[in-house]
Amino acid sequence: MKKEVRLLDHGLFEKPFMDSKARTRAVSTKEIAFGHLIGPLGLILIVNTIAALVEKFFTQQTGAMYGTANVNMIRIMGSRYEVVMTVAKILAVGMGLLNGWLVQHTHSKQGRLRPWYLIFGFCSIIIGALIFQFAGPNDLGEAYWYYFFFLLICYHTVGSSYFFVFKDTIVSLTSRNPSEKMRLKFVRQLCWTLISGILIGMMVSMVVLPMWLENDISGYPLLMIILSVIAIPLLLLEYFYTRERITEDVTQEYGDENKIPLKEQMKALFTNKYYVLLTIIVTVGSIVDNFKGGNVQYFYIKFLLGGADNPIMFTLYQVATGIPLGIGAFAIYPLAKKFGIKNVSIVGYICVLIGSVVGLLNPSNIPVAIAAGFLRQTGMLPNAYVFATLVCYAYDSVEHDSGYRLEGLLGPAIVLAVQTILTAPFAGGYESGILKLGFVDVQGITPNSDVLQFMTFAFYMFDIVASIIYIVLLPFVDIEKKLPQINEDLRERQKQIALSKGEEWIEPEEIARREREETDRIQEQDRIHDLEERCAKKGLDFETENRKYLEKQSRKKKRFGKR
Repeated sequence: MKKEVRLLDHGLFEKPFMDSKARTRAVSTKEIAFGHLIGPLGLILIVNTIAALVEKFFTQQTGAMYGTANVNMIRIMGSRYEVVMTVAKILAVGMGLLNGWLVQHTHSKQGRLRPWYLIFGFCSIIIGALIFQFAGPNDLGEAYWYYFFFLLICYHTVGSSYFFVFKDTIVSLTSRNPSEKMRLKFVRQLCWTLISGILIGMMVSMVVLPMWLENDISGYPLLMIILSVIAIPLLLLEYFYTRERITEDVTQEYGDENKIPLKEQMKALFTNKYYVLLTIIVTVGSIVDNFKGGNVQYFYIKFLLGGADNPIMFTLYQVATGIPLGIGAFAIYPLAKKFGIKNVSIVGYICVLIGSVVGLLNPSNIPVAIAAGFLRQTGMLPNAYVFATLVCYAYDSVEHDSGYRLEGLLGPAIVLAVQTILTAPFAGGYESGILKLGFVDVQGITPNSDVLQFMTFAFYMFDIVASIIYIVLLPFVDIEKKLPQINEDLRERQKQIALSKGEEWIEPEEIARREREETDRIQEQDRIHDLEERCAKKGLDFETENRKYLEKQSRKKKRFGKR
């Protein structure tokens, strides 16, 4: 008889000190703040900074090693980079399948995904600290490229593949409540887009690159070591303040949900129209992201908008196009709640389409380019903050139709592997394109007309095509209007399973109410204990001090009640 593989069911992750600090059935404020807003910044700082800098570093390192005269070698390096990036994406397919296999065979009280997120998270931090070492001219010669390309492949496989699996999936597995899902996704995207966008996007493009790294390539490894040190406590914070409630529920209801046959998993996924449509949309977005990489906007500002001669252009463009990110943090969530995620996303992509067409027709006109950039960024707000919630809803629909909860299992991992295969030929396309056209990334070098035309095309045309596809497909993703019935049916299913086992059924709202009351009781008990100690130490009268506190709280309640 074939022995069953059971990963992580013994050892470190079964120890009580590895348990989640999120212990309530309802998502708590601490969980949102530490687990979904602050904690994720740890790996975001690593993964996004590498993504933002690695292509610029590569073109800069190529210029530093071969100079401006060896154009033939520059072109060769462009071809090498294209091959390496394709290999990295293909290997990422294997890594994605391995991730699915690991999750499917994981039996841990910490959940399916969280233990591996911690393990792979530390791997990502190590890769981040090493990838830019030996920057600039060095004694390694051609052997240097073996070192750099090896770590580049490690980044695209071990370093980032599991990060992207966890980033959205943890929202889907945290709560069944659609409002909580949307709020969690919004908070995580707030961290990803606004906080990370300011720290990494604006700071890197406005300050770090033009004022430091452009002139001192040795700054790359120093920057990543600093970020790696910062990332460690943040990663731990995210691990301890997240929880897979749905994984726990499914295990209690159906037993070992990990034993679902692969054929049944694939059938459940691809007979659900919402999952299929959103998979197509996400794949298109991945193709665009893979081709454009991190250099497209930087070089567009530098050479099409005059940033090479006027560095203030980086600040001007980043501020003008970054304003929507700040506005969106406050506007997009209530708009999505009122009009629906699908509807605000369609309107957003119409704005992206218009802005991209206007920018493509006037690529070097600074006022037009900035206005187009503002419109494009405004249109991307739904994508930046709430769009991925639709994918979480799609998994609810899959569970409703099939009875299977599939996040993290082998079926979705195979889908992700196919997506990676489709996007692999586009990876590094921008960098290899400009290098093969003879562009050398050295200060003072101006690209020729072919390179400038390619830069403009890369900056705008991919977004035009993607926007058209989104606008055509999104009207069919009407999952939001069906969610109330889906969740009602899922709850009734939970109830009947519990009753059939002879267990008491308590409504989730009642459980949450009891938990809040117990939390309030414990907090009040602790407050009284602390006050008694303080009064004893300072010689104060407990009754008097306690009355002062209660009166102060009463005034606060009245004041906020009036508002």
